[in-house]
Amino acid sequence: MEKAYVLDTTAFIARWPLYAPGSGRLYTTSLVVEEVRDSWSREGLELALGLGRVEVRDPRPAALRRVLREAARAGLHSSLSRTDTSVAALALELAEEGLPVVVVTDDYAVQNLAAILGLEYMPLRTRGIERVEDYIVACPACGYVSRRPGERVCPVCGTPLRRVRRRGRRR
Repeated sequence: MEKAYVLDTTAFIARWPLYAPGSGRLYTTSLVVEEVRDSWSREGLELALGLGRVEVRDPRPAALRRVLREAARAGLHSSLSRTDTSVAALALELAEEGLPVVVVTDDYAVQNLAAILGLEYMPLRTRGIERVEDYIVACPACGYVSRRPGERVCPVCGTPLRRVRRRGRRR
C-alpha cells in the first residue's frame, strides 16, 4: 500500500512536493496553503497543485478534537498553531482510514505530537526530535495549569504562562 505524506508548510518552502518520491500520495490542508506566502514557495506550491501532485483536504472536526485533546494532555497546545493541528488531524484521519502516514515537517512540536499519536514523521531540514516529551503549561506565579489551546496568559493572575518539561514519560 502506498504511503500518504501529509505536508506542513516546511515541505513547500523546500519545494519537496516537486522532488518527492513517486510512490505515495501527497496531502496538505487549506491552512497550510494559506501560510505559503513567499513567491518562490508559492510558485512551487501552485506548480505541485497544477500537476496534481498534492491534494488539499481538511480534516473532520472529530479528528481535530482528538488532536487538540492529545496536544493538551501532552502540554503541547501552547506550541501548536491552527495550521499545525490541522496537519496532525489530517494525518490522524488518513491513518484511521488505513493508510500508512508520514507527516513531513521540521516543526518539533508537530513531530512530538505525531509520535504521541503513533504517526511516522519525516524532517526535511532538521535532524528532528530525539525523544518524545511531555510538558505542562503553567503559571510560574500562581501555579495554574492550562489545558486550553492557544492560552498564553494566566486567567487567574495575568502572568505569562510557561511550558515546562514533565518529569518521566506518561506512556
